[in-house]
Amino acid sequence: GFRGGEGGYQPGRSEVFKKWSTRSMRPVINFETCIKCTLCWLQCPDTCFDVTPDGLYDANMESCCGCGVCEAVCPVPDCVTMVGESEFNDNASQWDAWTADKDGYNKWMTVLVEKQHSETRTHGFHHVGGYDDEIKATEEA
Repeated sequence: GFRGGEGGYQPGRSEVFKKWSTRSMRPVINFETCIKCTLCWLQCPDTCFDVTPDGLYDANMESCCGCGVCEAVCPVPDCVTMVGESEFNDNASQWDAWTADKDGYNKWMTVLVEKQHSETRTHGFHHVGGYDDEIKATEEA
């Protein structure tokens, strides 16, 4: 049920199973461009998005499996970007980092997002159908 209040909504989570241990990507949130549409929060199969006191959505990395649904449903370009897990060394709150130092967070996030866009990606829903031509050619052969 809803356990809201001043701290925001906190969904129930398993204290035993840590699905993030096999995660290869994680969402990086641009809080400056978030329009608070709730789509990441509603569509996340892991209920990993927490509503912050200011109405933004912070991905709780203790619950996220890195599936990329949040990036796929977000209507704002580059508001949610899946970034390789190797770029991180903890599961710290991005919202906490952003509220503590907005300029520092935005610089950090921009570097990660630009690096992600410069690399070839095979993970995430934006790449569905990327091999259709190759599959069709193989089937016809």
